[in-house]
Parts: sequence; C-alpha cells; structure tokens
Amino acid sequence: MACIQEDGNFFKTTNKSDTIVRVIAGSARGVSLYSPKGSKTRPIPDNVKESLFNILANVVPDSNILDLYAGTGAVGIEALSRGAKSCLFVENDTSAIQTIEKNIAVTKLHEKSSIIKCDVLKVIPFLEQHIAGIDLVFACPPYPLVDESSYREKLLIFLSALYEKNIVCPEGIIVFQHRKILLEIPPKALFLKLYDTRIYRETQVSFFEKNIRVS
Repeated sequence: MACIQEDGNFFKTTNKSDTIVRVIAGSARGVSLYSPKGSKTRPIPDNVKESLFNILANVVPDSNILDLYAGTGAVGIEALSRGAKSCLFVENDTSAIQTIEKNIAVTKLHEKSSIIKCDVLKVIPFLEQHIAGIDLVFACPPYPLVDESSYREKLLIFLSALYEKNIVCPEGIIVFQHRKILLEIPPKALFLKLYDTRIYRETQVSFFEKNIRVS
C-alpha cells in the first residue's frame, strides 16, 4: 500500500512503486519534491535530467536561469541546487505555482528563486523590463502543446526573440525538451541556432545558441 503524506492540495509518495521526483545533486540532493494532486504535469525523467545536467555541468554554476513552463519547478530547482545564481520560474497554472513555492521551501532555495504567473508566450514584455543577462533557459512545455505545429512555430519564434531582445546573453544556451520529432526552425526564428540534439526514447532535448550571423 502506498504511503501518502498529505498537505493541502499536495502530496509526496513514499512507496517505491510510485514515481518519486527528487533532487539529484547539490545542496538539496535527495530531497523529494511535491506534485499537485491529479497533476497533468509531466516530470522530466530522472535519466534525462541527470544526462542533461551532466552535459551542462560547466554552464550551471553561477548562472542565471529562466525556467519556462516550470511545472513543479524540478528543473530550475535542480540547477539552483547545483550552484546556479538565480532562477525565474514562469508558469501559468495556479496549482503548479503553489507546488513550485512548496518545492522552493522544502529545498531551502527561496533566496535565489522568483516566480511569475504568466502565459509563456506573453512574458517577453515583463522580461524586457525586469530581466537581463539570462545564461541558461529551460523550456519544457507539455508535449501536446508542441505536438501542434502552429504552437511549436510560435514557441521557437519566442525563443529566438529572447536572444534578439538581449534577455538571454549572447553566450547563453536554450534547452528545449519535447517529444521526438524532426525539429524544423521557422524562418522567423532568425536568432536560433540548433547545435546539439539528444534523444531519450520518446523524449528529445534540443540545444540552441545564438545565431551570430544575424546579430
């Protein structure tokens, strides 16, 4: 029988048969994270997360992070635990934001964390006014969203705009997690340059840098 520790609208599962999301390394190593009850949020698999942070091992420390479609906050929190300087979590779902707040508290990373409730594709005006010098962006939208070619195109144009408007620094990296597909960069996403792709079964992680040819 699963042992559920309830706290309001959140739960932690403690039976090994349940999917348990934990921080893998760093100051919060081993801490179990909360998820909303009945959550449709798709947590990043541990093997993907561990591989991702191994690839980014020299990038994460002392970096400023932007975590888009933050969900439970697991990716941004992993980065903070591994020494990132700050993380702005962008999420539009109220229950997910409450979960992020709980996870920031349980990992004791609140001093380096900020949260904004906003539709990701509409957040650029806020970022232009308040944020600069982002070193690393994680974009992990729900797969059904980016399965739609029209939304995927809008998102890639949005990611390009993060470079164009200098929200992400010139040497910054954007990491886009999505279902395994042949990813085509739309012509309007001029500032995106795909430089690496990793595939983990049905999950694909695409790594972008700034296309300096249009700078």
